[in-house]
Amino acid sequence: MPTVAELVADPDLGLALVAGGADADNEIEAAAVSELAHPGPWLQGGELLLTIGLLLPDDVDGCRSYLAELKDAGVRAVGLGLGGDLPHQAAPERLVVAADQVGIPLVTVPDPVPFIAVTKAVFAQRARAERRELEWALQTQRALTAAAVTPGGLLGILAAHREATGRTGVVIDLLGRILAESDPGGDVLAEELSGLLSSIRDRGLTAAAADITAGRRRELHALGARRLRGWLLIDGPAEMPVAPQITGDLVSLLSLELERRHGLNSSQRRGRAQVLDRLGRATVDDVVAARWLSSVGLSDTDLRAAAVAAPEDADDLAADLMITVPDALVRVVDDVVEVAVPLDIDLPAVLATLAASRPAGIGIGVRPGALVVSLRQARSALPASRLHGRHMHAEEVASSRLLLDSVGAQSLSAFADAVLGPVDAADRAADLLRALTAFLEHNGQWAQASAALGVHRHTMRSRIDAVEKLTGRRMDAAHDRHELWLALRARDAARMSAG
Repeated sequence: MPTVAELVADPDLGLALVAGGADADNEIEAAAVSELAHPGPWLQGGELLLTIGLLLPDDVDGCRSYLAELKDAGVRAVGLGLGGDLPHQAAPERLVVAADQVGIPLVTVPDPVPFIAVTKAVFAQRARAERRELEWALQTQRALTAAAVTPGGLLGILAAHREATGRTGVVIDLLGRILAESDPGGDVLAEELSGLLSSIRDRGLTAAAADITAGRRRELHALGARRLRGWLLIDGPAEMPVAPQITGDLVSLLSLELERRHGLNSSQRRGRAQVLDRLGRATVDDVVAARWLSSVGLSDTDLRAAAVAAPEDADDLAADLMITVPDALVRVVDDVVEVAVPLDIDLPAVLATLAASRPAGIGIGVRPGALVVSLRQARSALPASRLHGRHMHAEEVASSRLLLDSVGAQSLSAFADAVLGPVDAADRAADLLRALTAFLEHNGQWAQASAALGVHRHTMRSRIDAVEKLTGRRMDAAHDRHELWLALRARDAARMSAG
């Protein structure tokens, strides 16, 4: 858009800036003519208001109110027409003083220049400015396209955008790791925008946001074609012009590059799926496992497996895992995605980002040749994950507490009462149950169990003998001890479930 200063510099108009020079860089979007005392309601903002001052107030206060009202309406400058047959042959002092006080540019239009000439000049300069912007946009688009078809990849595209716009660009993956950055410090920008990213992450490919604070304009845009593949972060001074069409082109080209990488990974995915098939059949010698891993570009290191239920888009999730975790083995079996990664990769965090709402089981870390063990554990944890509504680790599934939690409180109480009922009905039942608990928790060690309760060993033996007679179970029988222990745990679980 032309500025006040650019219009004043036009020799064909002969305009003179007589007040408000501090705001001469105001951009003019249109020109309007009005002799109303209160023209504000008839304006849209961004205008150069032309007037001959027919109803101009007679004092400084009146002129100040008149100009303040115009400024509040969005008027960028006022042009006063001068002429021998017009009300004013020069800008009146009261108007000049008021314009400086209000902070709005005041220009004079000389006698031989009609208002229509000023109007035409405004729109002509506006058209030239728009043409320059269009030419710049086309040149920038060509530069971005050229960068996209050269081997530069993500970095080349970001560099071309940086050169054309002066704005920093950073591409991060779904885990927040930097894939490419036009300038150093991308990690700092990613950290500063992490909160904003969290607030829009669930919107998928439609996600976009801008933050304008502290003189900076920072933007976030989702990248990808059919699925979310990453994020674009843009940073630049707030006053720097922003071309939405250029940003849109940048998002499109970066998305295409990420999708191209996804396509290139297809053959790699097949090779790694075959290795996972072999390792998932049975335990093999570690030397053999290392050779298989090396054949697909992976190092010989301990692995951890996970199984994720993905009935609707298993292939897409597998592709996301391959792109996000370059060192992963991935395969799809029925509607389940199985993945194995080195132990130094935070597999729970990866799944929390890429499969947050899906049932998933996570196995233990194992040597490469024993990966089948971790895979079986991960598969076995899937039912528990569905039941509890969260990702489950093999260590959790192996806990007896989890097994008890999966049984209803009524069934647990029934079992506990059936086993412990005779003790509950005996004299000093509480003492007998405490003695039984201490004896079992201390693995049948009389001295330790007695010390834990603060009683003599003979007292402990007497109470345990009573429990044996009441329940009909012998402490020297592993099966009987287990049933008693399980009944105590079941009673605790039932109480917690009811509470």
